[in-house]
Amino acid sequence: MITFRKLTILFFILILILNMGHFVGCRMDWFDGHFCSQTYVYILILLFLYVGISITMAFFIGSNFHHSAICHGKTNEKLCSLTFDDGPNPNNTKAVLDVLNREQLSATFFVIGEKLKGNESLIQEMDSAGHLIGNHSWGHSNWFDFFTGKRMKRELATTANTISEIIGKSPLLFRPPFGVLNPTLSRAITQLSYHVIGWNIRSYDTVHHDIIKTSTRICKKITPGSIILLHDHLANSPQLLEELITGLRHQGYSIVPLTHLTHIEAYA
Repeated sequence: MITFRKLTILFFILILILNMGHFVGCRMDWFDGHFCSQTYVYILILLFLYVGISITMAFFIGSNFHHSAICHGKTNEKLCSLTFDDGPNPNNTKAVLDVLNREQLSATFFVIGEKLKGNESLIQEMDSAGHLIGNHSWGHSNWFDFFTGKRMKRELATTANTISEIIGKSPLLFRPPFGVLNPTLSRAITQLSYHVIGWNIRSYDTVHHDIIKTSTRICKKITPGSIILLHDHLANSPQLLEELITGLRHQGYSIVPLTHLTHIEAYA
């Protein structure tokens, strides 16, 4: 499996070979004039490919290219887990919790730190009901992936500290904003000892608002061990959740806690 580290090593090896060929081989007439005159063009092409591949793979959380991420449980049983991003929302998250509690199901909520103020009782209710709470950064900024490593660590640590102040537990589960992983964030995650949680089924509930079609699309993609990405801050989140639970059960699937599916710890 290709990773950023392996790609970097390969890149520098090829650059070294090209430079050696240029400064040694060309001076001793081992290569033709075309190769010698175009060496730096080849280096630029390699650089373009290196940067292009690195940026592209940052958007594929399941590739484990920049950092290992858990996107699927290892099981042959019809088990799956529900995860929610971008909350809490005082109205819609509360309604989602009501559905889950009524159906006696547990889910994982990746919360945004700056949304926690004023919603402490909602987070406490979430925890008391047995739901898991993970870190989704402090502000979920559109520029998060351009932050320095120091600022990324500060965002994650501040969010974790705020969660800990509310429920008395420090989260180990982290989902990167937009699901993007890059080398800077990878180093920050490693230093903070987080488990990165991805998904293998993305609902696209933020762009597709037909709950029947969205639920049907998810159910068509479901496989044993699936981790499903949803959002709890949307107005139709509770209705979509109800429809999805019905669809999954119709296919014989049981919804289990993420820790049960992945066999990892949720809190330090």
